[in-house]
Amino acid sequence: MKGYELSFMAPRSRRHHGESVIDAVVRIAKAHGITRHTRRTNTESVGLGGQSHSAHFFELADEPEEVSFILVNGQTDELMQAVHAEGLRVFCVRREIEFFQFGADASGAP
Repeated sequence: MKGYELSFMAPRSRRHHGESVIDAVVRIAKAHGITRHTRRTNTESVGLGGQSHSAHFFELADEPEEVSFILVNGQTDELMQAVHAEGLRVFCVRREIEFFQFGADASGAP
């Protein structure tokens, strides 16, 4: 199938109304019927303006986080618009991809 990989990235310390920005993205996605995602934490990133974000031995609050979705049929634009409308300060990458599901039907059941 053809679709898009949509990835959102922000430091764990970035909040939106008391909620982490990445948690807010996942909440918005679920509200739009998007339930499958992959969430990653990273060791280090450098953001806009050259500011470094990293996980320190004693402090993980600035640890870079990323959540990715594989989307089809207009879901990509819908999610991007919903995140923008929420006013989140988050970096986003959209990549056109081709993807496959092996060994299971479309629902993910074996």
